[in-house]
Amino acid sequence: MKNLKLKFHTFAEEMLFYPKWYHWPLIILLLPFSLIYMTVIHFKFPRKFEDLGIPVVSIGNIIIGGSGKTPFSIALANEFESYKPAVVLRGYGRNSKGLEVVSEWGDIVTDVKTSGDEAMEIALKTKALVIVSEDRKKGILKAKELGAGFVILDDGFDKPFKKLNIVLDQKIKNPFCIPAGGYRYPRLALRFADLVLEEGRDFKRNVRCPEGDMLISAISKPERLLKYCKMPYKFFPDHYEFKPEDIEKFKDKTIVTTMKDYVKLKEFNLNLKVIELNVEINKGILNQIEQYLVKLHKKG
Repeated sequence: MKNLKLKFHTFAEEMLFYPKWYHWPLIILLLPFSLIYMTVIHFKFPRKFEDLGIPVVSIGNIIIGGSGKTPFSIALANEFESYKPAVVLRGYGRNSKGLEVVSEWGDIVTDVKTSGDEAMEIALKTKALVIVSEDRKKGILKAKELGAGFVILDDGFDKPFKKLNIVLDQKIKNPFCIPAGGYRYPRLALRFADLVLEEGRDFKRNVRCPEGDMLISAISKPERLLKYCKMPYKFFPDHYEFKPEDIEKFKDKTIVTTMKDYVKLKEFNLNLKVIELNVEINKGILNQIEQYLVKLHKKG
């Protein structure tokens, strides 16, 4: 049953992002549902934006799955550390609900099951205030209460707050919206962004893969790791909660993994090596973000 689920996940991911010929009959069958979905999101997209009294920099995308929001948020938090950043995110995949403070200026105050993997990764790699909350407004207001100078809002493209709306644009081969394709919003929605950033032009990832026996990961589109890590691999669905039986046969191997996976795998007493990843943001983009922060701080 587990192998069947993994095969279905792989099939679905291929169909959404880089379809092969045998995916297209299903894509065509799903198109009417995509049209219904697009109609709904058109009317749900906010037209009014609330000022929450603190500068907000949203890092979003228009596809489902990973596009580099977490490492970009980490780079931004470290670049503007003097402004006392808070990172507010949903905390997808966590075993808790409601608002949780994960880290207070570098002091981690909860565990990964409570925070979720992405929030814990940010907490370990920055000195930011890190908050998870399904209700992003509550998270932002909590950050303001705790003395943050500004908020980095993860996945906030469609949230109804006044913000600097940054979208990390990633083109995929399937041009349709879910469920027929991998887009959450059609590309026309990019007109609502203040900054549309492309990897290679506006920022770049610096990646170093250590030597090891096995690559294990549960990130979205994990095949992208194979560009850097040339070794046998085992992939799991995004945000997968690892179980002892999943990794028992790898106990005697040197495991290479991402930081997002490391925060969950470290409890199993494995020999782990972490892929080094950092995002380098173009100076021109950093200047535009700083101008936004300075302008709002002066206004405040």
